Amino acid sequence: MILALIGLFAWTILRQQSRPSEVDTSLSSADRPSLPPTESRANGGDTNVDLSVAVNQLFSSLDPSRPENQYLPEFAKERILWITTQKKAGKLSIILLKNTDNTNLYFEDVMASGIVEGKPMIVINGPRFLDFLLEGERTSPPFTQRERNDFAMGLVHETVHLEKDNTANPANFQDRLAEELRAWRKVDLNVVRQMRRLNQPMNPRLIEVDDALRSCDDKADCELLREILSPTEQTR
Repeated sequence: MILALIGLFAWTILRQQSRPSEVDTSLSSADRPSLPPTESRANGGDTNVDLSVAVNQLFSSLDPSRPENQYLPEFAKERILWITTQKKAGKLSIILLKNTDNTNLYFEDVMASGIVEGKPMIVINGPRFLDFLLEGERTSPPFTQRERNDFAMGLVHETVHLEKDNTANPANFQDRLAEELRAWRKVDLNVVRQMRRLNQPMNPRLIEVDDALRSCDDKADCELLREILSPTEQTR
């Protein structure tokens, strides 16, 4: 399983410079080791956070049918509902991964996706997810609006990677970069920009990407966006 996860497209959100359904827990012991306590790079110590519970709770908080989630753009609601229905049908897996060795996950990747043994999969990077929660200062409900928004947009980003339009080879830098350009642009135009109009809190990287696309008149081949995404993709 770990070796199969080398070919992934990932959702990366950088740390601030200033300060549904349940997730699939039917994993083998090799895939889902005992999680708490989990070592965090954010504080250099141990934190008693059951990450599988936190992922389930955060995902459930995004249920499109809840009144508090009606602000989400239709595109986001449709994609989150798609994840829910595909998972219930056994056509998609969500895996919480504690050990990211032998994968192409960058240490800032919160999640990634790919087709593993013919089945779509979304992978949550356990160590980075814990840092994500600690940075948001909420590791259990009620999660902050920023945490919910960033996690929702990350999930939407991964559903775009799982589209049939993605014919890129994750092992090839140019293919990988082209696919990231496609995914970031699609999520920006359909979700991020609408969320900005509502003054919803979000990671600064999302705003940076939106500003870049605006400067390029939303063209698919945006050199400024390429400059933003290239450094991370070159590290994989």
